[in-house]
Amino acid sequence: MITAVNPNMALFFSDNDYLESFLSYISEKNTGFICSGFTKSESLREFSEQNNIAILLTDDISYKKTARYINSETTVVLTEKPETENTDNVFEVNILQPVDEILREILKAAAAAELYVSQNQVLSSGNLYAFISPIGRSLKTTLAVAVSQLLSDRENTIYLNLEPVSGFSMLYGQDHGTDLSDLMFYIKDSPDSKVSLMLQSAISPRQGVDHITPVTNPGDLFQITCDEMIRLFQLLHGNGYKNIVVDMGSLLPGFEKLLSYSNRIFMPIRQDGMSAAKSAQFISYLRTLEDVGLEEKIVRLEPPFFKNLPLITENLRHTEVGTYMAGIMHEQL
Repeated sequence: MITAVNPNMALFFSDNDYLESFLSYISEKNTGFICSGFTKSESLREFSEQNNIAILLTDDISYKKTARYINSETTVVLTEKPETENTDNVFEVNILQPVDEILREILKAAAAAELYVSQNQVLSSGNLYAFISPIGRSLKTTLAVAVSQLLSDRENTIYLNLEPVSGFSMLYGQDHGTDLSDLMFYIKDSPDSKVSLMLQSAISPRQGVDHITPVTNPGDLFQITCDEMIRLFQLLHGNGYKNIVVDMGSLLPGFEKLLSYSNRIFMPIRQDGMSAAKSAQFISYLRTLEDVGLEEKIVRLEPPFFKNLPLITENLRHTEVGTYMAGIMHEQL
């Protein structure tokens, strides 16, 4: 196991164009690794003799010819036919997939090898926006995703869905392997320096906004404590996210504490008697709490009728929903 503040990642490919594009992509992602690229085996060998390589990233041809003889803590081999089982310190990753998926698998391999990267300083000015509603079918998730997209155009933003059944895997038709429950289980008893790589590997972009895949097993959500969620918020701020948008579903035990950390609490409601009764009961409960200022943070949303209601998989920025929430955010921020 290696402990390094800024560990080295060496990229070794014979194709210079592929090397430069991949090197640029990884460097921009601020993974915590110092990235160096090589196309010549002599240069790589000289570098390895003078520096400790935490991760050596290469392709299968280069690995067989040269890279297998280079000393590194972990080697990741990009190949069209990866083995189902990885050998000690050598991980094979499918090269025929989007680059963001490749990077996630690289970071998973690094986390499995217990590589450490430095944690960025926690942002003291980070924002948390919560969407919650005691009313069903209130457009809560659509509005939350729209706000996430709008905020992401200005600052690093991540969207978290805390619903037991989100429907995301059906809508996006993707399975990124690590969902929220997997991530929370991993970070439960791990130091911050160890969880950064796993956290990054669990994040995927959609419509310009970073997401963590919601829980797959509904019961897993209720095994997550409020304090664990708050730690996740702190880790996300520490990894450079200025804004966190939390889409709360079923009220988790201790949800009040999560709300107390929010800058704003957006509560969509519907204009009918039953909805009015539920929202009134919810507000009445919040007033009984000793926690100061929760009600003052609540922004009631009464969305108009949208003629064309888009799916959350779409770009919502310039839709009726996006325009509506842009106006709300302009008033509140």
